[in-house]
Amino acid sequence: MRLTPRQIQAIKQAVADHFGANAQVWLFGSRTDDKRRGGDFDFYVETDLDDPAEVIDRKLRALAQLHATPEFEDEKIDLVIKPAIAGPYPPIYERARQQGVRL
Repeated sequence: MRLTPRQIQAIKQAVADHFGANAQVWLFGSRTDDKRRGGDFDFYVETDLDDPAEVIDRKLRALAQLHATPEFEDEKIDLVIKPAIAGPYPPIYERARQQGVRL
């Protein structure tokens, strides 16, 4: 997994700040492979929030918080958020959870 301890702390803090202490976060995509180089940061978040507008608002605030840190400044970050509403869900949710690394 290609994340520094400071990056792990920053993402966990941003998720807790904006999605609550019960929210869970996984790293998925190319950054889970130690043999690869570069790539953006793909994070999958499960939250208890169920209001789509609130989820989007909090996602934008979390991204702003991450980009304001030295650990993620000028980096491409994707946040995939699974709200607490009934599916069906896009396949990316299941793939991210199964193939990702929980932080």
